[in-house]
Amino acid sequence: MKLKIGFAGFAHVHAPGHAEYLRSRNDVDVVGIFDENRDRGLYYANKYGFEYVESLERLVRREPDLVVIDSETVKHLEYVKILAESGIHIFCEKPIGINIQMAREIKNYVEKHGILFTTGFGHRFNPDIVKLREILQSNEIGEIYVARVRIAHSGAIDKWFKDWSLWFAVKELAGGGGLLDLGIHAADLLRYILNDEAVEVWGIDLNLAKTYDIDDFGIAVITFSKQTVAVLESGWVQVAENPSLSPDIQVYGGKGTALKTFMGTIYYSRDRNAWIKPNPPQIFIRHPLEDIIEAIKMGRKPTITVDDAVKAQEIIEATYISSAEKKPIKLPLP
Repeated sequence: MKLKIGFAGFAHVHAPGHAEYLRSRNDVDVVGIFDENRDRGLYYANKYGFEYVESLERLVRREPDLVVIDSETVKHLEYVKILAESGIHIFCEKPIGINIQMAREIKNYVEKHGILFTTGFGHRFNPDIVKLREILQSNEIGEIYVARVRIAHSGAIDKWFKDWSLWFAVKELAGGGGLLDLGIHAADLLRYILNDEAVEVWGIDLNLAKTYDIDDFGIAVITFSKQTVAVLESGWVQVAENPSLSPDIQVYGGKGTALKTFMGTIYYSRDRNAWIKPNPPQIFIRHPLEDIIEAIKMGRKPTITVDDAVKAQEIIEATYISSAEKKPIKLPLP
């Protein structure tokens, strides 16, 4: 039997990719697209051969197994509440909330109703990043002292956000700009590769290009519980074309260095006195939607949980608070 999937909103720039991915599978059936912007919903429904439905409640009555929330971030909580109360599993694009309060409320609904929930931290499924985490956890480079993660693109310089995507640059709808949009990926990657939790954040957010009335660049210096110091950098003001979309990661330990660039993962080991280019796993889940589809079928938890989404958002919110108050912020936030 095919898994029944619906869309709640089609505002996110990743929504077309989600539609294309689902159309490529023969074991799922998209039962409808709902979007409060009717013109947008009808446009994409026609484009992908899906049916437009007039309300989220009507989509729920079609009894989907999973709903993909690709709406403006400000609407996530409202949609999660309706879907969770109906026992429907959820893929919700990142960030899950416009702030940490909304993210925590979403977590409460997910846990209260026992549904499966995941978000779009797709970098975790990159084989080179999986291999990097294995290198760090196997003590190949020793105790980890410093880590750096940069995820950025030229969206503000090249004015990517317009028309139906302009909401990305409206704080009331998105919650934040370049720091939140891309920095939340970096925050999740740091938690993932270090297998640790942040305890303090120093940060700054800026509007450098002045293209939009929102931050387009941010940096955080994060201390983790095992005393690793991490530098997170993200934004919409870096012109590097395709490599800029690939996480640039540097990790420095007592016995070596590990690097993830757009060309792959490589590390130096003092024990081996050599630079080593490992072979990452060739068979691995490549899409967050694939992971939750398999989780539903197999009755397991998704790889990326609602708790992961909340903890990454907490790091970014602490960065905004630190920038505003010009002081370090302790985690967890109250």
